[in-house]
Amino acid sequence: MARVLVAVAWPYANGPFHIGHLAGAYLPGDTFARYHRLRGDEVLMVSGSDMHGTPALVTAEKEGVTPAEIANRYHAVNKAAFEKLGFSFDLFTTTHTVVHERTVQEVFLALLEHGYVRRQTAEGAYCPKHQRFLPDRYLVGTCPHCGFAEARGDECDHCGRPLEPRQLGNPRCLLCGTPAEFRPTEHFYLELDRLQGQLTEYIRSRKGWRPGTLHVAENFLAEGLHPTPITRDLEWGIPIPLDGYDRKRFYVWFDAVTGYLSASKEWAIRAGRPDAWRRYWIEGEPVRSYYFVGKDNKFHHTIVWPGMLLGVGGLHLPDDVPANEWLLTEGEKVSKSRTGAEDVFIPSLLERYPPDVIRFYAALLAPQNHDTELNWDEFHKVRDEILANQYGNLVQRTLVLIREQHGGKIPTPPKEWDPTRPGEVGDHLRAAHERITTEFEQVHLKEALDAALEEVRESNRRFHDAHPWNAEEADRSRILYETVWRLKAIATWMAPVLPFSSAEVFRMLGASGPPGPGDWDRVLDPPVPGQILGEIRPLFPRSREESKAASIATPPVTPSTGLPPLAARAGVIRSVALHPSADKLYVMEVDVGEPSPRTVVAGLRSSYTPEQLTGRRVVLLANLAPRTIRRMTSQGMVLAADQNDRAVLLSSPEAVAPGTFVIGRSAGDRIISYDEFAAIPLLVGRIGGPAPGGGRLVDVGGRTVRVPGDWKEGTIGVVRLMGAGAEEGEWISFGPDLPLTPSEAVAPGTKVR
Repeated sequence: MARVLVAVAWPYANGPFHIGHLAGAYLPGDTFARYHRLRGDEVLMVSGSDMHGTPALVTAEKEGVTPAEIANRYHAVNKAAFEKLGFSFDLFTTTHTVVHERTVQEVFLALLEHGYVRRQTAEGAYCPKHQRFLPDRYLVGTCPHCGFAEARGDECDHCGRPLEPRQLGNPRCLLCGTPAEFRPTEHFYLELDRLQGQLTEYIRSRKGWRPGTLHVAENFLAEGLHPTPITRDLEWGIPIPLDGYDRKRFYVWFDAVTGYLSASKEWAIRAGRPDAWRRYWIEGEPVRSYYFVGKDNKFHHTIVWPGMLLGVGGLHLPDDVPANEWLLTEGEKVSKSRTGAEDVFIPSLLERYPPDVIRFYAALLAPQNHDTELNWDEFHKVRDEILANQYGNLVQRTLVLIREQHGGKIPTPPKEWDPTRPGEVGDHLRAAHERITTEFEQVHLKEALDAALEEVRESNRRFHDAHPWNAEEADRSRILYETVWRLKAIATWMAPVLPFSSAEVFRMLGASGPPGPGDWDRVLDPPVPGQILGEIRPLFPRSREESKAASIATPPVTPSTGLPPLAARAGVIRSVALHPSADKLYVMEVDVGEPSPRTVVAGLRSSYTPEQLTGRRVVLLANLAPRTIRRMTSQGMVLAADQNDRAVLLSSPEAVAPGTFVIGRSAGDRIISYDEFAAIPLLVGRIGGPAPGGGRLVDVGGRTVRVPGDWKEGTIGVVRLMGAGAEEGEWISFGPDLPLTPSEAVAPGTKVR
């Protein structure tokens, strides 16, 4: 039996949490904790509301109430939502407790005593209108890394980089817009630079971390760590335990990350075992700790919190930080402050949908390695097609047939049948169980869910092909018995994500309770013949609630005069991975000269190997609206000629830097839909002789069109026609001698897609 600490990010108590939070950090943590409990492991799962974050303070000022009132209000809202979703927290507390305050102050004093904290005077942002310093979210400006105009004083919501106020362009007060002044103020700083060597050694020792998380930590270490402030000019939060600092409080990130430790101590006190927390925290204890956070918390959990633990000494460092990326809507991060529709908020969703339906879609959508796009049409599709039609229908058909043909008792299989033989159900379930267990152990939660869903499809296929309703009694008994065994296994594998429906399946199978500790490996135990079934009910009753999320879905494109804009850019494919749930798709990172590569999902597996694609120069359609393709968000399309059902990628010239736009692209180019792009007549052409009246004739396969300009005869490239059957076109290129060319010979007239 293992011992596991599951530490889940602390949500700000300034509003209800939304499906982005659920998919990004909270549900993965609960899923992982539930898995380990099913294995019979000793699990402690803690989190709570961040009461002292400036978001609560900003909300309070806008409403004209105290920050405590705001924080308490939304703590209650979010705690109730977690309970309705079936979360298995051992403690969901707040940062406004005596235990937390004492723990934060103890950590600070230990760091101070060990020489890792120092006083330093620096210039702080100050609002002359309000006559006060502006901490983190009270200060906004332009991010120096990505150019986002609404970056905060401590972090950019767009690129996720931590910031210092002085780095912002056009810094101003959030509340009144007054340009900020910078005035001297004294604060305490955590000397991360003194911890660089220990942190470097720690990060190098991490095995199996998600590449994106490890990359963030390695980048900060490569740039060199610097002292970072841990106090702010505020009067709301944890006081500094030293004289002379009455008007300063601990910075919220220092306060909140310490919450994992303080919540563990509070749990132990409430359990009547005040020292029990030590089993999960003291260095040398046989425990593994996992921190489930979002993309914008990677720095604080891979560098800052381990640095604090090293500075205090004697405490267990994080074994893994399985941070997820961002959930997007219309290409933007789902955010409390920027989301206009209430549909994304969990309390609103819980009013209309069962908790397992919400949990299931959030699990499918979870941005484990890439940003993913929220799509309400897909929400309803997976609810109906996967949960109701595939899983629920299999349960219903199997158990109803047992009730009608076997008196509601699990049938007895033939004596000569050996389920452990190769290819039989026992052998198959063992292999599937080993695979799913391995994925969970490696915190590959989406892969584990996908593998369980494969078993749902496999069970449906076997059940349908066997036709038990027409089979002889012996065959029918065997088919139904093995299907019950599969259902028992599937309900167990799905229980970490679908606790309510898994409990319902167990009840219908006649079990005395839901899947519990130790049941994980009991999936390999065959069902008991003669077990009386429980009352059979639909597992996922169809909801009459139709999608009400139109206000946050991609808006309809407004018709415009002329053809849609074609904002194509030169790019380089930096990495290629197999799509986790689609046999024909790659997931690629394409450098187009922006701060971060774009994620592009492309159906190129039948045309190119990953090795052939990595490092290849391509052309990316950059103004295509983000699309969700098999639960993965694609931020553009690499252009290719369609040669006999094989894609031949277009190439950008070596002389063109990544990010360069094709000629004709204007600053006003708008985002276009895929249907708009598909309607653009885009063909491979060969430049011919001069055209009457100027320009050049271009062969586009069996006919010629005229394009403006004096292009070199014989040049192969791409022509955009002015409409179907048009005799006029536009030669697409990066310059007079820099056309977009197919990477291998294709016939003029070949369509480009």
